[in-house]
Amino acid sequence: MFTELVQKGSAVGTMRDERRQETVAKVLDGAGELFRRQGFAEATIRDIAAVSGVSIGTVISVGGKDALLLATFDRLIKDIHDSRAPAAADGSRVDRIAALFDPFIDLFTGDPGLARAYASVLVAGEHDSVVFTELSGILVAEIEAVLRDAEPADREETSARAESIYFAYIGRLFTWPSGDDGDVAELRRSLRRAVAAICPREEPRA
Repeated sequence: MFTELVQKGSAVGTMRDERRQETVAKVLDGAGELFRRQGFAEATIRDIAAVSGVSIGTVISVGGKDALLLATFDRLIKDIHDSRAPAAADGSRVDRIAALFDPFIDLFTGDPGLARAYASVLVAGEHDSVVFTELSGILVAEIEAVLRDAEPADREETSARAESIYFAYIGRLFTWPSGDDGDVAELRRSLRRAVAAICPREEPRA
């Protein structure tokens, strides 16, 4: 009897968890749609509730606007990380490292206003982004692998170069001007120049 009660309790708990996850996904989908269509500043919790088909209290239980923006953007970043092809095995180290950034440049320049709002929430430091923090480590490791593969060197020095390249990329991405002055091609060129400046001089292969 006790075992049956435990099993029933576990099943109920699982069902509740699944319903909770479905509700969170529904709210995040609604918030993401509204942020893209209406803009982050203009969207309200009431609007998000209406688009998501849930109550205002349900939306608040998932998170405030800043937390919802972080979560929706984090999902996009994670999707890119999960779907990216492995780093190219040939080409110059600058080309290979720049290629690692390309999908994220597409994401951030696709909706610069929303990306800027996301960056502002991150910089404010009131909400943590586990996805952004964890996956930044993956990207740094990928940059380091390219550097080490191209020219084996002191591990500590290579790690420092990889981190420097990553932070140059983040800084340039988050300060990219939107609007008429936001030349995406220039952003890519600027990042390549930063990578080339930090990378050790690349000798032509024999």
